[in-house]
Formats: sequence, structure tokens, C-alpha cells
Amino acid sequence: MLLEPQLPDSGRAGDLARRRAGKALLVFLVGLPVSVWLFVRLPEIWASILPLEGAPFMLAATALGGALAVAPLLTAAAMLVAVWYGVESVYLPRTRPSPVLDRIIVALGLAVWFGPTAALVAASGHAISVGKIHFSRPPRDYYLATDPIAFWQGVGTWLVIAAAIAYPAWRYWRGKFVRT
Repeated sequence: MLLEPQLPDSGRAGDLARRRAGKALLVFLVGLPVSVWLFVRLPEIWASILPLEGAPFMLAATALGGALAVAPLLTAAAMLVAVWYGVESVYLPRTRPSPVLDRIIVALGLAVWFGPTAALVAASGHAISVGKIHFSRPPRDYYLATDPIAFWQGVGTWLVIAAAIAYPAWRYWRGKFVRT
């Protein structure tokens, strides 16, 4: 029994990837409001579970904890799968071209792949311009004026992490933009 659907004779790899991206996008669009609803309504849901005792309490609390853990992870994974297959569909042969949608997909793909790097570089730039870098865990503030070594180590750490995140993204996209 095959888990992957077979390509029909008239279908192409890009069409299959686009359909997979569409299904993953649908899971994302359903999972996002469910995840938000769970976290927004958490006090009310917990208030209805709290009076329970024994096995019903354990089952309800476990189900709530499982839903709080699985829903955001499934939503994030579906978003990443949708982006992955969407970008792959642009560079695979398809039956019908869609240049405008392809550009939108590539732009979203670039934003998802390079977004964390851009955020870390922007945070480093902001820290340099303000002269203060803040870490939340453990709560620390390092000022350029009073502790320059720790300040520059913090900025350097963020830039090293940004480079470590950017390298796989660059390796992936380099193959898309440069034909070898």
C-alpha cells in the first residue's frame, strides 16, 4: 500500500507539490484559529475542569494539555510544509504557468526562510543604536557605556545565531536562483 499518491499521466510534479501545499495551507488556516481560541479561552476552559475530581479531572486536564501542545505545533508544521511545497512547486514542471502566484509564493518563502535572520540582525542593529542589549532569560541588561565587553558579546551572539540560521536558508535558495 502506497502512502504517497501516484502522479496521473497528465499531472506533473509541480502540480502535485502545489496540491500538497494547498492541503497544508488548509490545515494551517483551520489550526490557527483553533490554537488562538484555545489560548484565549484557557482560563474559562480550566475553570470548567478545575471542579472535577479523580479520573475525570485527569482525563480532562490531559486532553487540555495535549490540545495546548499539539494545536500550535501542528499549525506551525502545516505552515512550514505549505511554504516548502509551495516553493518547490514553483521550480518543478507544471501543466499551467502562474507567474503572479509564483512570485507571491517565492516572496513568502524568502520571508519565512530569512525572516528569523533579518529579525536577529535588526535586533542587533537596534541594540547598537540604543547602546543596550536585553536578554529575558535570565533577565539581564548590558549597557555599552558600563559593560562594553558583555554588550558586544551579546550582539556577537545574536549575529552568530543569525548567521547559523541564514546558512541553510542560503544553501536552499542558492540552488533555486542559480542554475547549475
